[in-house]
Amino acid sequence: METTSLRVIIMKTKQVALLFLVFVWGTKLIANERLGMFVDIKRFFDEGRNTTFVIDYQVPYKNLMFMSRDNAYFAELKVNITIANADSILITKEFINDIGVTRKYDVASSNKSYLDRISLTLAQSGFYLTIEFEDINTSKSYAWSYVNQQLEPGDRVSDLELLTEVFQDNGSFSQKFKRGREIHKPEVSGLVSRNLQDSIYFYCEAYDVAKETTQAVLTIRKDDLVHLISSLNLNQTGSIIPILVPVNIKNLEPGKYSVTIDLMEDDKVFVRASEFIITEQKEELYFMFTDEDDEFQLIRYIASPMSTANWKSMSKDAKRRYISNFWLSLAAQVNQTPEDVMKVYKQRVDYANARFSHFEKGWKSDMGRIYIRNGHPSDIDEDTTTDDTRFVRKDFQIWKYSGRSKSVYLFVDIPMNGNYKLVYASNDEQESTYPNWRRYLGNDFDDKRLDN
Repeated sequence: METTSLRVIIMKTKQVALLFLVFVWGTKLIANERLGMFVDIKRFFDEGRNTTFVIDYQVPYKNLMFMSRDNAYFAELKVNITIANADSILITKEFINDIGVTRKYDVASSNKSYLDRISLTLAQSGFYLTIEFEDINTSKSYAWSYVNQQLEPGDRVSDLELLTEVFQDNGSFSQKFKRGREIHKPEVSGLVSRNLQDSIYFYCEAYDVAKETTQAVLTIRKDDLVHLISSLNLNQTGSIIPILVPVNIKNLEPGKYSVTIDLMEDDKVFVRASEFIITEQKEELYFMFTDEDDEFQLIRYIASPMSTANWKSMSKDAKRRYISNFWLSLAAQVNQTPEDVMKVYKQRVDYANARFSHFEKGWKSDMGRIYIRNGHPSDIDEDTTTDDTRFVRKDFQIWKYSGRSKSVYLFVDIPMNGNYKLVYASNDEQESTYPNWRRYLGNDFDDKRLDN
């Protein structure tokens, strides 16, 4: 991904009528279908007191056309930046974002978006900034324009930025969104779903803070009623002081909110304001059982060992999201819908309950676990042990699977009630073998029967 950062000084280049420029863009937008996306701009001072314009743009994956290539899926978003004054084009720049995803399901997802950032440092106010976006595969386009207004020399606080995530940088996210050691992920649309997240963050910067007693007070209002006030003592001085305020939104009703941050130093107050909207977007969750713990046991059958240390401490909603994300991820790996994948496993659970139930449901038995994970065996060898064992005769079954795994499982009806126990497994890292499994079968058991 190309980092786009431009610094513009006043320099006349090619003389072009701005009216013609607008006409050309307008003609293209009429000719092409509109591309649904969001663009937002925020202003910050750099160390030299120059105004930096941070432009974030976000487009849902479902609005782009992805093409299959190199075992992944790619969309191409062309970005054309033009900066002009009243009668001149000062600079143009064009680049293409090559957007790749590995999971087919993400291509049509409403909750997945491409996010990018452009940073501009402009020498003075009054420039005409236009950015045109085009999906190369569909020719859908979107144009955004802005007449820049610098921060005033005496301004003491930046614009207010809405964030949906703040996390430690581990190198997996674009460095364009890195501040200090953290990644700040903005919500460009200004829309926040309280069904999908519990908290949001507001970020701004205070400038030329001379006293440690300086305070930042964030206030959230809806319909002129105050819903939240958060006060923060900066406790430091400096030319640029970052301010990050977390806000729990679980108790905020859907609707439009105004948010202000007041920088208070002695008897002086510097204010920035913004708006955001809380929605109650319906979250599409996928699960088979009403009991989350049962479903967690089921998905542990299917998947490789996962980190489960915090499962018991999760809320009911968090558990359901975890389960739903598992089914979404599994579906993406096999290029199917979650419904289709879950249907397969639902049939296996039903079969296990019908065939392997005894004192507990069949899907929780050893045979049920193997059947759910692998499906029906390619070969089943049923027999009874001989008298040459330490035990009375017991029925046993050998299940073999063809394909790459070549897995083999030996079940013995140890309690002699039809509830077979798995005593031997090969070519399956998720299963273990009894240390003395042969004692159930006797010395005359032919180990070659376990070959596959």
